[in-house]
Amino acid sequence: MTQSLPRRSGLARRDMLRLTGAGLAMAALPIRVFADQMRSDTLTTRMADFMAREIAAGTLMGGVLMIEKDGKTVLHQAYGHSDAAGSRAATTDDLFRIASMTKPVTSVAIMTYVEQGLIGLDEPIATYLPELADLKVHGRDGLPVTAPQQPTVYDLLRHAGGFTYAMFGAASEAIRKQYGEADIEQIRSDMTASEMLTRLAKIPLAFRPNSRFEYSVGIDLLGFILERVSGLPLSQVLQDRVFTPLQMTQTSFAVSGDDVHRLAQVPDGDPMKPFTEGWMRVEKPRGDGYLSGGGGLVSTASDYLQFCRMILNEGELNGQRILSPATVRLMTSDHSQRLDGGPDAFTGPGYGFGLGFAVRLGNGEAYVEGSKGDVNWSGFNGTTFTIDPEEKLIAIFMAAAPSARNHLRFMFRNVTYGALAGEGDHG
Repeated sequence: MTQSLPRRSGLARRDMLRLTGAGLAMAALPIRVFADQMRSDTLTTRMADFMAREIAAGTLMGGVLMIEKDGKTVLHQAYGHSDAAGSRAATTDDLFRIASMTKPVTSVAIMTYVEQGLIGLDEPIATYLPELADLKVHGRDGLPVTAPQQPTVYDLLRHAGGFTYAMFGAASEAIRKQYGEADIEQIRSDMTASEMLTRLAKIPLAFRPNSRFEYSVGIDLLGFILERVSGLPLSQVLQDRVFTPLQMTQTSFAVSGDDVHRLAQVPDGDPMKPFTEGWMRVEKPRGDGYLSGGGGLVSTASDYLQFCRMILNEGELNGQRILSPATVRLMTSDHSQRLDGGPDAFTGPGYGFGLGFAVRLGNGEAYVEGSKGDVNWSGFNGTTFTIDPEEKLIAIFMAAAPSARNHLRFMFRNVTYGALAGEGDHG
């Protein structure tokens, strides 16, 4: 039985209830703020523990993490060391070879030209790169045959152009061997875009265009298209279209001598160190060598946050509009439904691919936490980012740890969501 409230100081029972309710309402705000602070403290502690464990295990020397929730930076922290010798403490302004995190940036630049009618998504790439006209495709018997259709700009954006990489993918061993022998992926300081295209044109497509998701050099080709259409080097295109309006002052294709010490180094024990630091030679003069729109940029966590903020804000940041909201929605929607394969090797299951970004398809299937519609991508050297519109969350992980890249990116995602998840369902 419920006991009735006694009368006190002449107050009616309804007045007591009204005052009690008001008191509870007033108490709600500080309690909720305290809960938010607890989540932030949990994030800081868990990330420190996570990074300490990985550094102790030798998977990386250190790194920089940056997380923004509801428009507020809740974590921007450097951990460990940034040099292979372990003598220089990591700092939040360290530079990182972001490798394939270059791809979303180049994709955004392409879409700025699409919005102006200067590039057509449905145009064959040979419209802009005539060296790649009349491409053949690898036949079932190993011989090249006429492709039923030629790759388009749209195909390149979603990795469905039929190109591949030498290191990984579903392409036949014979095709990947030809890529390796052509040496077109090395971002060589002495290989021009024209030479790269000449070599690539001699290799049959690994798959029929518009048939399969196959991670590839296609975004490098988009960089060449930007140069042909604009008449400018890719570095200037990205500067004008992305970096300057977003105030990304620390992002570029090369590191000056004064800043080389800020460049994070891969641990000596990492078996991928000779490959990554030989391939991504950003600290050396490039001469006439081509700039890789698919993997050549160097950046900081705070600089890349600007790019992510723009995407989260549907194309605009601090009064500077880069893309229309409709274009951002197009880019961050899944465009891989009718393709074989998918980005699982990079994202784990549960993701499709848009125009430059992996896109989460639902709250199930994945083994990393997230929300339906979150977008992300990563870099071979050990970097990753996630943009989650539902949670208003941006999470950036910067490290130089290529051999542990998948492990680190998945662990980082789960620790982030475990500390910051709100009311939503994260399957």
